[in-house]
Amino acid sequence: FLSMWFRALRWRYLMLPSGSFTARRLFSPMMAGFAINSLFPARAGEFLRASVLSIRERLPFSAVFGTIVLERIFDSVTLLVLAAVTFSMVNIDPALNVTYGSLPVLTGAKLKAASLQFSYFCAVLLVASIAILVPAVRRLTERVIVAVPFAPRRIRERLADMVESFATGMASLKNIRSLAFVVLYSVAVWVTVGLSMQVLAYGFPGMRMTTVDGIAITVITCIAILIPAAPGYWGLMEIGFVFGLLVLGVEKDQGRALAYAFVCHSLQIFPIIAVGLICLWREGFSLHQVLERMKQTFGETPDAAQNSTQ
Repeated sequence: FLSMWFRALRWRYLMLPSGSFTARRLFSPMMAGFAINSLFPARAGEFLRASVLSIRERLPFSAVFGTIVLERIFDSVTLLVLAAVTFSMVNIDPALNVTYGSLPVLTGAKLKAASLQFSYFCAVLLVASIAILVPAVRRLTERVIVAVPFAPRRIRERLADMVESFATGMASLKNIRSLAFVVLYSVAVWVTVGLSMQVLAYGFPGMRMTTVDGIAITVITCIAILIPAAPGYWGLMEIGFVFGLLVLGVEKDQGRALAYAFVCHSLQIFPIIAVGLICLWREGFSLHQVLERMKQTFGETPDAAQNSTQ
């Protein structure tokens, strides 16, 4: 939850172009979004989160959603940097493998390949994000989006608006102070997650985990879930946790490592769902309204949506 609070503090700085918000005001829709992400596929909670804030604060949906895209970019880059540091300190055996039910076997070689692909993805994401700041590139991108023939016109127009809003959000990071705090909170988000994993290890007698180990296992797990497999993170996260525990030598017994993985995953999911649904209720939304809003995201204005929820 401390990690989530750091996310809210970071989002506050990303939202500066749209107005001044407190972390407390942003925490509620953010938690609701993470709860929906845990219950529905396709990161549906990101759309919900942007919808809730845009409706309540009467902001353009695209402007809010653009800050969430920015947030994901900072998360990706931070994880990439932590992965580079982690893999330079840890000798991952390419032959080491972890199995879990019918899911694909995770090996050291696969993990390194996924890490390399993640690096390429981050590089492309950064180059594209910086390129959007160039007016000529931005206008060309918007024209290409609007000209796509196989998508409904309103979706194309909304996507073009998002490009403009995203560029506005990126431009706000020219403020050195804001950029410094965003970077600081991005690191704090993931270090706190690693620290929580270290604290959990105290509940398993004989398991010795440092904060660095916790961060390393977090990074390994985040990269492991990039490998295509079963729908959802259940199973994939367990593989990542177990692999990290074994490769770091934190735990030798795969059964105990799997028990740790289940407890850790459950504590990262179920409390977030519970608190997130309470936040969703406090914002005045029901799950039914969430589903309706997801269907109408690209076809309804915030004011119209507010009328429907009322």
